[in-house]
Amino acid sequence: MKSIKYIVTSFLICCSIFVIAQTRQIKIIDNNTKEVLTGATVLCENSGEISDINGFVKIDASKCKQLTISYVGYQSIVLRIEDLTDEIGLNASNNELDAITVTGSRYERRLSESTISVDVLKASLVNSINTSKADEVLNKVPGVQVVGGQANIRGGSGFSYGAGSRVMVLLDGLPALQGDAGLSNWGDMPIEHIDQIEILKGAASSMYGSSALNGIINFRRKRPTSTASFSAFNATTIYADPKDKRNKSWDYLPYRNNVGASYAQKVKKLDIGLHGFYSKLKSFNQQTEDDKIRIGANTTYYINDNLKVGLNLMLNTGDGSDFFLWQNAIRGVYRPFPGTVSAGRRTRFMIDPFLIYNDVSGGNHKIQGRVFYTNNDLNMNQANTNLTNMIEYQYQRKILPLDLVTTFGAFYTSTDSRAELFNDSTYLYQNMAVYGQLEKQFGKKLSTSLGVRYEYNDQKSPKEFFGVQIPNGRVTDGAVVARAGINYSLAQYTNLRASWGQGYRYPTITERFIRTSFGGFQIFPNPILQPEFGFSTEIAVKQGVKLGKIQGFIDVAGFWQEYSDMIEFTFKTNPYGFQPINVGNTRITGFETSFIGKFDIWKINFTTLMGYTFIEPIYKDYDTNDQIKSSVSAGVNVLKYRSKHSAKIDIEGSFKGAFIGFAHQYYSHIINIDKQFEEPLVGVDLFEIGAFRRLNGKGFNVMDIRAGYTLNKLKFSAIVSNITNQLYTVRPGLAEAPINYTFRVDVNF
Repeated sequence: MKSIKYIVTSFLICCSIFVIAQTRQIKIIDNNTKEVLTGATVLCENSGEISDINGFVKIDASKCKQLTISYVGYQSIVLRIEDLTDEIGLNASNNELDAITVTGSRYERRLSESTISVDVLKASLVNSINTSKADEVLNKVPGVQVVGGQANIRGGSGFSYGAGSRVMVLLDGLPALQGDAGLSNWGDMPIEHIDQIEILKGAASSMYGSSALNGIINFRRKRPTSTASFSAFNATTIYADPKDKRNKSWDYLPYRNNVGASYAQKVKKLDIGLHGFYSKLKSFNQQTEDDKIRIGANTTYYINDNLKVGLNLMLNTGDGSDFFLWQNAIRGVYRPFPGTVSAGRRTRFMIDPFLIYNDVSGGNHKIQGRVFYTNNDLNMNQANTNLTNMIEYQYQRKILPLDLVTTFGAFYTSTDSRAELFNDSTYLYQNMAVYGQLEKQFGKKLSTSLGVRYEYNDQKSPKEFFGVQIPNGRVTDGAVVARAGINYSLAQYTNLRASWGQGYRYPTITERFIRTSFGGFQIFPNPILQPEFGFSTEIAVKQGVKLGKIQGFIDVAGFWQEYSDMIEFTFKTNPYGFQPINVGNTRITGFETSFIGKFDIWKINFTTLMGYTFIEPIYKDYDTNDQIKSSVSAGVNVLKYRSKHSAKIDIEGSFKGAFIGFAHQYYSHIINIDKQFEEPLVGVDLFEIGAFRRLNGKGFNVMDIRAGYTLNKLKFSAIVSNITNQLYTVRPGLAEAPINYTFRVDVNF
């Protein structure tokens, strides 16, 4: 009996030793920087594991003959078991076809695998065009236009006087719209410290909430590595005289000077990024000046293998002034119409704490928050302050045996606002939401996604406002929105995608309670304004191109967007002025084609971004809605402030340190604007906007060129913008810059 026990015990010990011997722990790292790669996938036959926060993964060497190791943005490798070492290095991919995005799925995945249209802009383009505000680089993207500060994706928005964006703007994954107005403060985006900008086209309310009715723009700051990086630049822009000398209205030298710096490094357990920006403007537009500073930081501390915490900061403050309408279209293009100059000091800051925990079952828990304070101390009874607090919890898990990624979360935000714009009353807006998304891979070709979100909104205000009774001073509303999408790989780097998503936007405090005036126009509140709903759908093909020296994506998409109870500022005669109202049902259809990539010709390296977009935007209720008919300038059924055709190209070639670039933007004529801008008085074109539009009825073309040279760690560049010195407007009554010259010096360590 004892002999049997000894034999069994010996057998079990031998088996244990054998199993231990067959279990290997390997570490996945970046082959160049030696940084660990958290979340790398190691496939062994039909099973797989994911590397932990320190890059380690355990495998059972007895169950497979070879491993496939992959990580988004890196070249995958296949290794035989006998060739394994304790440390495996992956090489970052220089292939444009391996570009990555996080916005559509809330985790990193290849751009070609997305089920919805996403464009990615790298920091190199932001630096090349010397943008002073983030909206300037967005105008390079096909299908995207910023009109009067409002982002417009594929015609989904027009011009809404700075209130109620249908495009969600994110900074590091959290909303960055001003809480009371839904305003995009482009000056808050740290262009000096940007890693990349991701633009999602289409309704995404199911994942990002109310303002993502028309799309998302996500600005992602740099992530530090163990190798310290430092960059700084100084750029001076001089504005020349307009082509028609009668338009010149200044006796000084208009200029802008920008200075920026960025630092990032991983020091033991601490990731730290610091950035700063200073801008001084004395504009070609009279009484338009700017003197502002922005500083920020993004930090992460690794407590242990599974837990990290961090704090991101941003402060933006400065004095500035601008005007809303020109005086007239000839000698007063760059002069303000009396009563339209807004001036004062603007201060905004963000404090963003976060915590990320990876549990033993492979789940990722993220808690992130933002305290967003705004103080606009402005003239013309337009001062306002608001404090927005938000917090989000998100759980995500990759289940490799099922090829499934699950994401669930909850979000809460509150905005406490007080403003002269709102009759000096106090308002509290609260939003609560829960959401979930499943992304499933079927085989190697088909990817699917399904998401749903419930939103609840609670807006507290005075019980009576502008003659309208608000029961208990409170308005609430809830909605469920969903999205679905598929991506099918027809061949290597050829992907067919289709998506459908619902959109929902709750009116902002500004839209419901604004009361102000400009240039003789009154802006009236609408406390009974209703939420707007919509959906967008598209079918598209993304074709990866890899022919010799050519790498990139050709994307062709057809889209259909519809909105019900769309909100627009509309002119009314009783009372006499503009008021946000629900104009009814609208439809926008169209198609878009683009190419983003790089290629070589005669040893010259080229990078390019180009595209064309066509839209057909209409009021579905035009024939039966007299108020809409009377408010549009051309008297035809086209949504206001939209260009049906737009085409863009940006191309840059480099050779042995020298580079030269060219950019061109074309927008067709905006058919309809508010009729009252052309005839504020009966039969009188007071601002000469109507006359200007009739003389410039073919749209506009704007061309820029740039050139420079990189010498060691220094880069010298010169940029000429609006080289034809064209007088044009993006939105009526405000002329854009005449020809101007920029000289810039960058240093990189």
